[in-house]
Amino acid sequence: MANLFHFVPGYTHYVYRPGREPFFFLLLAFLLTFATVRGYTRLGRLYGWRSASVSGLHLHHLVPGIVASLAAGAAIIAFRPADDSLLLLSALFGVGAALTLDEFALILHLEDVYWTREGRSSIEAMLMGFTLGALCLLATAPLGSDPGKDMPHWAVGGIISVNLLFALVAFLKGKAKLGAFGLFVPLLAVLGAFRLAKPSSLWARRFYSASKLERSRARAALHEQRYAHLRHGLYDAIGGTSHLERSTQPVERPSTH
Repeated sequence: MANLFHFVPGYTHYVYRPGREPFFFLLLAFLLTFATVRGYTRLGRLYGWRSASVSGLHLHHLVPGIVASLAAGAAIIAFRPADDSLLLLSALFGVGAALTLDEFALILHLEDVYWTREGRSSIEAMLMGFTLGALCLLATAPLGSDPGKDMPHWAVGGIISVNLLFALVAFLKGKAKLGAFGLFVPLLAVLGAFRLAKPSSLWARRFYSASKLERSRARAALHEQRYAHLRHGLYDAIGGTSHLERSTQPVERPSTH
């Protein structure tokens, strides 16, 4: 496998030698595709470019994204490609994943909300996907010591199990980001587990009294008031400012009877 980024300090030791280059190419393709697509759509909105269509049918870019991801994943599993081919297929998978997640809001709401406030969920999905991928890459980087030799294996397993338990509690409390990132950064999982649960979470509905549930609602409202504009400002800076309102008309779906 070619060491294409050998000139980058630390790349050979932390990425190439441990065999993490395919995953690095996936992340790199993911990031570049996201930047290209968002740049194109923002320019298209600015200059009034038409969207791509096939026989008059608007073609959302999640369609080729799904096809690319499925094709690359199937090829990797079925053919076990050689090193150079594996790099290309990994990059293709990253391209497909970026195209798909860029329209995550469409999948979530089952309607085109790309330039509405609801469309910000696509930016959040992209950021979560890239951050988790980067954490996976960092978590598998070689360290200067072997935890299995520094402490008993049962101790390592116990620490991992406790951290997974904290992460699970964080998920149940509605702290999805802290739970996901806490799988790699243990202190985040502990923080999510001990914080007050979101009022809509399973934990709050199952275990909170009426007074504690009301305190949870008040905390959530205060948090939204303090930080929502910062979060939305960041998402708009990355993906473009929302300028449309989501339609309030119910979407008619064909009857199954």
